[in-house]
This record gives sequence, structure tokens and C-alpha cells, in this order.
Amino acid sequence: MNDAMDERRRQQAQHQQQWLQFAPKPPERGSNTYDVFISYRSSDRAWAMVLYDVLKLAGWEPFLDQYDLVPGANLETSLSDSLEASSSGVILWSRRTNDSEWCKRERQSMRTLKDTSGTFHYVFAKLDAADLPLFARSDLYVDFGDSPEGPRGVSLLRLMCGMRGIPLDPGAVRRAQEVDEHTRKALTAILGAIEAGNAARLLEFSTSAHPGLLASPGPVLAAAQGLISMKEYENARTVLEHARAHFPQSIRVVQLEGLALRRLKRYQEAIDVLSELKAAGHQDPETLGILAAAWDGLYQESGKTLHLRKSRELYRTAFQSDTKSYYTGINAAAKSLFLNELDEAARLAGEVLPLVKSATDGQDLWAACTLAEVHLLQRNVAEAAAQYQRVIDAHPTAVGDLDSTRGQAQRICTALGLSHDDAKKVLAPFELLSEQ
Repeated sequence: MNDAMDERRRQQAQHQQQWLQFAPKPPERGSNTYDVFISYRSSDRAWAMVLYDVLKLAGWEPFLDQYDLVPGANLETSLSDSLEASSSGVILWSRRTNDSEWCKRERQSMRTLKDTSGTFHYVFAKLDAADLPLFARSDLYVDFGDSPEGPRGVSLLRLMCGMRGIPLDPGAVRRAQEVDEHTRKALTAILGAIEAGNAARLLEFSTSAHPGLLASPGPVLAAAQGLISMKEYENARTVLEHARAHFPQSIRVVQLEGLALRRLKRYQEAIDVLSELKAAGHQDPETLGILAAAWDGLYQESGKTLHLRKSRELYRTAFQSDTKSYYTGINAAAKSLFLNELDEAARLAGEVLPLVKSATDGQDLWAACTLAEVHLLQRNVAEAAAQYQRVIDAHPTAVGDLDSTRGQAQRICTALGLSHDDAKKVLAPFELLSEQ
């Protein structure tokens, strides 16, 4: 079996190299530190992380703030210095961005570098159907509307050529079109298995030799995350091992490994994995959030209040560094409640509410769960129960995620001292999970 697996991985690596030979190489870096500066808003962080991984795979040195900024440094100054130390730039734009002033500043800085250096190039990556802001509509852009999981294929090559200021090779286009078709088929199979709740199919396909799994880490990471959502944690780790073999520099692979270990209640192992990532400078909200959850798990296992305080401080630090990160904000609020710091819990919940108040249809799993939790922290029992029901109706196969959400809701009900009847009303929607 090991020989067969080694042969399959050899074939996959060969296919991957065939794809990468068509990717433009980075420009001569000279005195610069980075080949490309990735500009994005937190709502598009997942897409930015896949772009980062793909560029690293192709031999580029990208700058992504959550990976490269030093904690405690002046944010504006650090970003400006990093942009000036880059040979090119890419600005991610989507309907989720909704901040043209930020975009205008980033675009103007890149435009100035282009005009003064003569060698700096920048490109907009349009992630959906949202029009570019008026001031940027004459700029070069690449449409990624059909790639919500991350960049791939022809569009990725166009983006990289734009960052180099070179034309796209026709031979590369033909090869990239094949990659696009393979990837579309892979994503269809993966998303279909997730929708059907078919963990066995998801594991089998995402560890196969299908060529659509190799052009970008997006599909295989989607499979791993789907398995985690289904409570198939060991199978998710098998898929992550597969992903690590082909995308060894992917930070997201390590984050999901930490998440799977935490869900398996192997808290110290999760802490070890994520603390190493944090020590390497990856102090983004995702890394700190999963690490904080592991410390909270260790608290529940040991009863040591210092572990709970460690968890709360990690969540709060992450939220302070990215005030759009509602996941870390709501968890900082809940942990403050568990520490009996009621004013701080109320303050943080109040700051989170505007970030998720539109998630009333339940379609965005974590935003919708967060809205329910805000209602609960504010003792709006009926609203919390109704929102939890909408989440469960929209995501019936995400039993692992929903089980984690139920555990948090139970703890909040206890910490608030809700009556038996009110607690029962809040938790009633989760009874459906017992029927799985």
C-alpha cells in the first residue's frame, strides 16, 4: 500500500510541476524583500491565504500582513514599508470589501510606486460581480468570479503576468484551461459530497490522484474543512497529510490540523502545533483564535483559571488587531463572561453585533452562530433560540461545528444563570443533532 501511495504522490508531483512550469517567475527582486504585496480586507482573508500559498508554491515571495507583520509595530507604518519593499502589488476587491476609501489609499500608493519606479506593477483581483470603484475602473484587473475557493488556472496566470507586466503565453493559456476544467470537476465533487454529508466519498476523492487537486490548495482544504464540519476529525487529518505533501508551505494546512486536534480534545497537541505557528510570526486572528480555543479546552479539562485567562487574552488580542474579526470578538466576550467580567463581556458583545447583524438568514454559518451568541449574551432568549434554529436548518450536515456551538451555548446559559425553562428554549434547536 505504501508503494502505491508513493507512486501516486510521484505522479501528482509530476503533474504539479507540469503546471508550475507555465507560471511566470517573479521579477528580479534587487533590494526588495517581497515579490508581491497582497492588499485585502479581512472579509476576503481566506481567498488571500490561498493566493499566498499558490504564489509560494510557484516560487514567489508574497507579503501578507497577517503572516509578516511584527505584533506591536505601528500598523500603518509597517504596511507602507512593506509595500515599498515589494516589486509588485495585487488588490483584492469584492462586494464584501465595501470600503472604497481603503482601496483608494492602497491604489494611490501602488500608482505612485508604479509612476516613480517604472518597474512596479499592480493588478486588481475582482473576486465577484461587484464593480470596481470608479477611480480604479481604468486599471488592469483579473476576474475571479468563478473561483470563490481561490485563484487557479487561466485567471491566476493572467494575474501573475499582470504583476510582472508581461503578456500571457498562448501555450500557457491552453494548459491553464485544462487546469481550470480539472479543478471545476474536483470542486463539484467535493462540494457535492459536503452537501450530501458523504464523508466516505469526500475522503476517497480528496486523497485521490485527481489532477484538479493540485493546481491550488483550495479544493483539498475545502475537503478537509468539510470533514471537520462533519465531525470526521481523523479523516480530516488524513486529507491534511495529503495536502501537506503537495503544499508544504501552506499555513492553512497547519491551522486546520490544530483545529482537528482541538476538536478531538487533544488540547496540548493542538497548542503545540499552533504555538509553533505563532512563534514563527503567524499571529493572525485565525491562528490565535484556534489556539485560544485549545487553551479553553485545556481549562475545561483541568479547571485551571489561568488557562481560561490565556484563552480570553488570545481572543481579545486577535480582535483588537482586527476589529472586523467577529469570531475572535464573540469568543473574547464569552470568555470574559466565564471569568465573571460582565462589563467587558457586554462591551465586546456590543462591538461584535454590527459585524453580524445582517446574518439573520443563517446561510453564513459562523456569522449566523455569532449573531445568536450575541443575542444570548444580551439575554435575548427568544431571539437567540430562533437564530440557532435558522443556523441548524441551513447547515444540517455540519454536525461538528454545530456540536461545538451547542457546547458554547450551554456554558453561556450556565454562566448567565438562566432559568431551566429559558436554557431549555435556547438549546432546543440542537436536539435535532441527537437524531443524526
